[in-house]
Amino acid sequence: MNVESLLVRMDDNLASHASYLHAWVPGAEIRDFGDVLLTDSGLQHDTFNQVCRARFTKDTAAGRAAEILAAVRGTGRPFTWWVGPASDPDTLRPLLHAAGLSVTESEEAMWIDLSTLPSAVAGGGLDLVRISTPDQVRAFAEMMSAGWDPPATPVARFFELATAGILDADCPSAFVVGYADGVAVAAAEVHCTADVAGVYGVTTEPAYRRRGFGKAVTMAVLDIARRRGCRLAVLQASAEGAALYRRLGFQSIGRYTEHDLTA
Repeated sequence: MNVESLLVRMDDNLASHASYLHAWVPGAEIRDFGDVLLTDSGLQHDTFNQVCRARFTKDTAAGRAAEILAAVRGTGRPFTWWVGPASDPDTLRPLLHAAGLSVTESEEAMWIDLSTLPSAVAGGGLDLVRISTPDQVRAFAEMMSAGWDPPATPVARFFELATAGILDADCPSAFVVGYADGVAVAAAEVHCTADVAGVYGVTTEPAYRRRGFGKAVTMAVLDIARRRGCRLAVLQASAEGAALYRRLGFQSIGRYTEHDLTA
C-alpha cells in the first residue's frame, strides 16, 4: 500500500462527503478553488460549513489561508477548517493558529483493507434498515442533531432539506438506522468515492450504548461499501471510537484536526 496515495484518497473522500449534499440544499454553496474546498450550507452550524482539502504550497499558504479566512468570515456563519495528514504545507496548522483559530477536535485517521473484514454481524437486537424513506431520513437527522446539548436544530434541518439527495438512486452515500423495539437508537453513513469508503456519523443513543449497536451499524455500512466495489475503508475516530475500530482491524495512519472559525 502506498501511504501517500492513501492519505490523498482519504482527504478526497472527506472533501466529497463534506460537499455532495449541498447541491440539494437551497441556498447552499460549494466553492472548489482547486487548491482548497469551501462548503457553505447557508445554515448557522459549522457541521456543514467547512474548509478542507487544502493543497497550498509553502510560498502561497499564508496568502491563500488569509483569503479563505476573509471569505468565510464575510458570510457571518460559523465554519470549521479540517487539516489532515495530506494537507499542504506542513506549516498550515501553525498558520491557522496564528490567525486565531483554535483546535476543537483531534481525531485519529484510520483505514482498513475491506477484504480482511468479516461479514456484517447480526444486530444484537437491532433491526438494521438502510434508509429509503423520508421518515427514516428524519430519524437519522434527529440522532445526528442529538449529538449536541441542546440538540442542534440546523443539523436536522440540513438533512431535511437534503432528503431528496439522500434518497436519490445515485447518492454516493448509504445510510443505516438501527431500531430497537421500533425506536431509532443507532446510525451510520458510508460515503463511496472510487474504491474508497469513508465511514461517518456513527452514533448510538446514550441509553443504548455498550450493547454492540455501534459495531453493528458500522459493519452494516461497510458491508454495503464492499458490495459497491470498495476495497478500502477510512474514517476519522475520536479517542473513544478508535478503540472500537482498532478491534475491527482498522490501523492508524495519522491525525485530523478541526479548527474553529467563528465568523
